[in-house]
Amino acid sequence: MEMAAKRKIDAALWDTSYCPKVQTFIERNLQERRSLTIRHSDGIKFEVIESMKMYAIPCKHACAAIGNNKEVVSQYVSTFYSTEVYRAAYETNIQRIPTFDTPDLPQPSDVLIKPPTTKRLPERPRNRRIHSRGEVEHTYIYSRCKQIGHNRRTCSNPPHNPE
Repeated sequence: MEMAAKRKIDAALWDTSYCPKVQTFIERNLQERRSLTIRHSDGIKFEVIESMKMYAIPCKHACAAIGNNKEVVSQYVSTFYSTEVYRAAYETNIQRIPTFDTPDLPQPSDVLIKPPTTKRLPERPRNRRIHSRGEVEHTYIYSRCKQIGHNRRTCSNPPHNPE
């Protein structure tokens, strides 16, 4: 509702024949057409008017062809982009349709949003498992030298002999 009112106020201030974005697009195309050279393919036919079919706004190539025929570019712009049509679209307010038969929408505090389910990606499994929060990692004690953190293969200390 607020957006429609804002657009209605904005459209009342426009003094151009087309909407501002379309007007700047047309002016830019008119500036860029000056660098193009036009060649007739057959009489007044040109082979550059492909983008006009999509947007009903002449591209720079079409502007060059139209200018070469000594015609006004605004004849080829769709009336859909004119300020009169834009103002008419936002002239009356669109009222919300009452919904008596549908239940009220739930409030955001009533809805419990769960996290998305995640799928484990295919990859090589870990070499070591991840320990739980309270779990303590086991410390290894080599029985010969009675030191912590290594085994027979990695021990560089001489054996401990209590004699």
